[in-house]
Amino acid sequence: MPDPAKKSCTIRELARHVGLSTCTVSRVLNHRSGELPIPEKTQERIREAARALNYVPNVNAQRFFKRRSNVIGLLVPPQEEMGHNAFNDTHFVEILSGIEKALCRTGYNLLLLFNRPEFQENNHYAGLFQSGFLDGLLIWGVHRSDRYWNELAALSGPRIFLTSLPGAEGSASLSFVASDYEHSAFGIVSHLREKGRRSFCWLAGKEDTSIIPQLEAGIRRAGVRIPPEAIRYSDYTEADGERLAAELLATGRYDAVVATAPQLARGASRCIAARYPAAAVGCFDGQSSTRLATDRFITALTNDYEIGVTALEKLVARIEGGKEPVQLKIPVTFAFSETTGRAE
Repeated sequence: MPDPAKKSCTIRELARHVGLSTCTVSRVLNHRSGELPIPEKTQERIREAARALNYVPNVNAQRFFKRRSNVIGLLVPPQEEMGHNAFNDTHFVEILSGIEKALCRTGYNLLLLFNRPEFQENNHYAGLFQSGFLDGLLIWGVHRSDRYWNELAALSGPRIFLTSLPGAEGSASLSFVASDYEHSAFGIVSHLREKGRRSFCWLAGKEDTSIIPQLEAGIRRAGVRIPPEAIRYSDYTEADGERLAAELLATGRYDAVVATAPQLARGASRCIAARYPAAAVGCFDGQSSTRLATDRFITALTNDYEIGVTALEKLVARIEGGKEPVQLKIPVTFAFSETTGRAE
């Protein structure tokens, strides 16, 4: 590792020191040992001299010769759009943890980018690719109503959407790594039906999240249709879950409440425990790390860590020559409770 307190040398100075061409020195320093038709002793002599002379690679020169920056961007929405900091989202934190794990096995660096309004002009992100500043882009936090994300979908550089996709024309061909939300909804609703539940209402969270169509497909696959009047959209809070569950259950039409997020499910559970003990609750989008011992509802658990690992590995493969779109759904598991019983 170069010593920042010590004067560094250029590649030309290093080449003169070892009595070899700059081309030979560059090839040795930019390839792994054993990959070159250069004697191992010569390679080691060059590396030892580089350490002794405190050689520091010129990043711009490396970009030029390699046609690669070794930088991957991770693009997330700004606080103004999300209503909170991205790091408050436990799904994002787990995904980031997986990205870090996979990144350690590569020579790439990660650059966190916030999709601020001032960057949503003049093809800012396309310019980052065209200038060679980025080799690839991971995109998290998309909503169907965010029209600007269509431009990101049209980028020519390697990019993979995490968890959700924009409502863009042609989005079916985009590369993504996401939880299998269709199976999540199918598993939850099927289990509740096996327990005798017949009439469902849904606390869906925010209407423009791109997982809504996937959840709808899973509900239909389980043989259930939830009519519009039985669906409530809101923020992901326990207070909303309790209030909206009370509103729906007061009609006497429903014996099961399904919720997109665990906060909504907890609020609904509180309402049911106090006033409607015959009803049951299911949650489509939980995590093992945030599930509470007091949760009394069946939950689909996403593997966000695996999403991060897989997305980073697949993006690097695309950067290094892969052409096929990446379209992967990471399986979910299910956690059962005393209220809804266990799998047969």
